[in-house]
Amino acid sequence: MNRARRLARLLRILSVVIAEPGLNPLELAERAGVSERTLRRDLIQLRELGYEISYTGGYEVQEKLNLEGKSAPRSLGRVYEQHLELLRKQLPKRMATQVSEEVDALAPAALASLFATAIERHAGSSD
Repeated sequence: MNRARRLARLLRILSVVIAEPGLNPLELAERAGVSERTLRRDLIQLRELGYEISYTGGYEVQEKLNLEGKSAPRSLGRVYEQHLELLRKQLPKRMATQVSEEVDALAPAALASLFATAIERHAGSSD
C-alpha cells in the first residue's frame, strides 16, 4: 500500500475515534473498514505521530487531541495545523500541497454544512 493511502486510512481511523469515542477494538475496526490486526498497527503509528489514543473502556483521543496542553480547550485551528504538519511529514511535498489546497477550498462549505446540521438538530429539540 502506498504512503498516501496508508495516511488516508490512519486519518479515517482517527476520525472514527474522535466522532465515536468509546468503541471497542472490533467496533472501531469495523467502522474504519480494517481488520483488528491492521487497526492495532495503525493505532501504534498514530501514537508515534503524536495522537494520544488510548483505550479505557473504549478508544478515545486523550485530552481532546492534547493540542494545547492538558488544561487548554481544543482549537479548531490547531487541529487543522496538526493535520497539515502530518501531511508535510508523511507525503511528498507536491501531494501535500495539492491535498492542503483542496481541503482549503472545500473546508468553508463543509463547515457551513456542519453548522447548518447542528443548528437544525438543536432547533428541532427546542421547539
